[in-house]
Amino acid sequence: MGFRRSTARIVRYAESPLGRYPTQIDYENYRDVDGVKTPFQWTIARPGGRFTIRIEQAQQNVPINENKFARPATATLEQKPPSQ
Repeated sequence: MGFRRSTARIVRYAESPLGRYPTQIDYENYRDVDGVKTPFQWTIARPGGRFTIRIEQAQQNVPINENKFARPATATLEQKPPSQ
């Protein structure tokens, strides 16, 4: 992990090269979200590619409707007699 001295924020994370897909993630554009400094940009580098994720807004502790966690209804199967 890499930290910026002036802010003590994480600016880089790199997984061990011993893993299957070595990955490095650079964090940038920290903003305050309800009192928590949050990176709004990640740049991810892996073998064969590099991409950037940018977010426009973030919210902390947003209420979630309990219906989101409800178990879906079980599907009913229609049984047909074996074909002759």
